[in-house]
Amino acid sequence: GSLLSRDPLPARAQDLAFARLWRAFMTARVMIAAVLMALQVAASPSGHANQPWLVSICMFYLGTTLAARWLTTPVSPGKSFDGQWLWTIGVDMLAFWGLQFFQTGGLNYAPLFAVPVLFASVMGSFLLAMAAAAAATLILLADAWWYALNVMGEATSRFVQAGLTGIGFFVVAFLANQLAARLAREERVARMSQLAARSQVRVNEVIIESMADGVLVVDAGCLVRAANPSAQRLLTAVTPCPAAPFALDADRAWHAGRSYWKGERDM
Repeated sequence: GSLLSRDPLPARAQDLAFARLWRAFMTARVMIAAVLMALQVAASPSGHANQPWLVSICMFYLGTTLAARWLTTPVSPGKSFDGQWLWTIGVDMLAFWGLQFFQTGGLNYAPLFAVPVLFASVMGSFLLAMAAAAAATLILLADAWWYALNVMGEATSRFVQAGLTGIGFFVVAFLANQLAARLAREERVARMSQLAARSQVRVNEVIIESMADGVLVVDAGCLVRAANPSAQRLLTAVTPCPAAPFALDADRAWHAGRSYWKGERDM
């Protein structure tokens, strides 16, 4: 325990990586909201009856994404549910549903639902990923049903498109969640392996320092990386020994040791 505490690896390295990923998603949401807002402002002179609703939805979405970017804190990786999901995935679903419902000019906002689905899949649990995909699919099917009830004409293609898009959401959710879970496992294994390696290095250092014989750890360039107390006493008997690392040829009195090390290494 005391050896590990001398130079521990960051215990929350994985959480820090997910925190950066969380902020990246939050920034991407802000950018999407800004693009949608600019699109609606550019289309505002069209005079469509639903245009004020679309502008209001985009303003609401832009405001909530900015607030989420600066006020929310990253959740633990793989967490099933947290109140902040309502301000991220929930707001995305609501805003994209509003845009899809009040759409004008034949614009299709269905692909935007991939953003909350991907966010839930990478940052959340498998259950949350499937729930996000199911919610997006149900919203698209409900929109197709509303279209069939209120618009004269063939609505079968709209149902087919909603169904195929929903299947794509489930595929994306499954693959992204499995990939994120695998990367998290590999990162934990790598972190534990690095911790074990550093622990072994500390053990070796303690053993070397307690040896009565002088031990120098020298690299190929004759640079002394470590010297135990016995070796330091032998070196200081000739000239003051600097703290490691130092060059073995830093003093003329040590040239014999450097020549010996060169000869041993070339054999």
